[in-house]
Amino acid sequence: MALVLVKYGVDNPAEQVKLAAANENDKVVLIQNGVFFAALTDVRQLTKAEVYVLKNDLEARGFCANDVVNVKFIDYDGLVELIEQEEKFIG
Repeated sequence: MALVLVKYGVDNPAEQVKLAAANENDKVVLIQNGVFFAALTDVRQLTKAEVYVLKNDLEARGFCANDVVNVKFIDYDGLVELIEQEEKFIG
């Protein structure tokens, strides 16, 4: 299991590779411009991993929870908890 952090937008090829490489035992967290993967696409078609979105970053970019499907929302405390839970981290 690994925690995969995605912080750049949908046009970033490295982030696309990270999403595609994540498996069902991994957790993906979308932060900063990475939230566009959830806001502009069905991110569940891009990865097998469980997907989390930093809600503050989503809202800072003009989106709300109703604009996004198939993800779990977290705050900064939730992000820290996920980081503490996982042994491997891919940034």
